[in-house]
Amino acid sequence: MKRLISVLILFAAVSATFSQQNNKADINLQSTRVNNSFSSLNTDYNSESIINIAKNRIHSFIDNIPAENITDYGFKSKAEFDKITFGEPVKIYTLKDGNIEFTDTWRVPVVINNEYRSLLTVIKEKEELKAVDFGACVLAKAISEKKSDKTIGILRVYKIYSDFIIDEDNKILSFIPVKAETREVHDLTYIINLLNK
Repeated sequence: MKRLISVLILFAAVSATFSQQNNKADINLQSTRVNNSFSSLNTDYNSESIINIAKNRIHSFIDNIPAENITDYGFKSKAEFDKITFGEPVKIYTLKDGNIEFTDTWRVPVVINNEYRSLLTVIKEKEELKAVDFGACVLAKAISEKKSDKTIGILRVYKIYSDFIIDEDNKILSFIPVKAETREVHDLTYIINLLNK
């Protein structure tokens, strides 16, 4: 009986040590992913070149919107078209093999009276910038409400149909769910855990 108890105690101690080592490995893995990912968040194009594409192409998207569909694109009337300005382009990232990668995509906020009304999508294709889509007024509003001066982009996680605002402070990344009612702040481990559920 004493021998059985000794074996059980030894087994419990080994299991606890193994579990702690696994937890440390997981933490180190997540830390490495964040550190490695951060360097890949930098992109070649400056905001001005992205905004110029938006300025040159916006009317090809909005001029033919039927009057009855104006509100679907964040406008109150066609008269607002003359008031359009553009916010800072938002870089779009995704997760690939646990790492954050830039998608060669920017969402440019269409702004009227300091309000984000919709987003114009610009992509890099064969080293050329192109405006390819327009809309997403709900996402535009959410970005406006939750972004901060530390925001560097949006993480799109296709597997769970979720977007996260990415904030960076001293090379530490934090992630804010766009759909959440409050400005919840998480780390990358939180998102990876969601993917593994």
